[in-house]
Amino acid sequence: MDYRVQSGDTLSAIAERFNVSVSAAEAANPQIIDPNKIFPNELVHIPVSHASAPGPAPVPPHVVTYIVQPGDTMSGIAAAHNVSLAALEAANPRVTNPDLINPGEVLNLTGGTHAPGGPPPGPSPNGAISVGAVTYGRYTGGGDVSAWTTRACETMDLPPAHWVRGYITLCARESSGRPNAINAWDSNAYGPIQSDGHPLHCSRGVAQCIPDTFSSNHVAETSTDIYDPVANIAASMRYVMRRYGVSSDGHDLAVLVQQADPSRPPRGY
Repeated sequence: MDYRVQSGDTLSAIAERFNVSVSAAEAANPQIIDPNKIFPNELVHIPVSHASAPGPAPVPPHVVTYIVQPGDTMSGIAAAHNVSLAALEAANPRVTNPDLINPGEVLNLTGGTHAPGGPPPGPSPNGAISVGAVTYGRYTGGGDVSAWTTRACETMDLPPAHWVRGYITLCARESSGRPNAINAWDSNAYGPIQSDGHPLHCSRGVAQCIPDTFSSNHVAETSTDIYDPVANIAASMRYVMRRYGVSSDGHDLAVLVQQADPSRPPRGY
């Protein structure tokens, strides 16, 4: 089971919450160098079955929220989450000026014309699929983040050097580099149960894509399986290029996407 670190969490408190020993939590997360220093948005692995874990705080079945990040705009948030700008504004009547939102504000992503399987506004990328076409077979192959990112770059005809360097950091923070990682505990964890036994909108895979993002940014000639690490990374790369304006050669990836920058603390992307 995986858990996304929240502000104020400590590894010992997380272990206590899920009724496991601190030593077991440390052993399950070798990527955490200092167990006294963990950061929000890190994904940690909990060595416990779902059956013995306490229930998470309930997530309303049709409510998703988003915390505004520096540089965000309402139109950009709408595009990233496949929601029309009008629907986003209608779902947030307290935002009196849509051109003025502040980091830390919590926006409601529901209440309008959500197009679950469609790509964001603008030209559809080559390879985009409907969310219903996403498959959920667990990955059993070999490799590592460096090899998978290189493969994704070859498929997309992009130079790999900067992408590999950035995604080694990003994937270590998102999933500890595990292709079958799944986050069933944050606000995305809602929707109908899929064939892997988890709600539709859970973040999945080595780069922790939600199926909506994976489908609308899917790269042609990669698998439609969200747990396939090459397909997952390729969709994530296309997403950060569209969402954050990362250059095709990835030279500015660490500058524009903090989660890919080893010199700065983890931060969701």
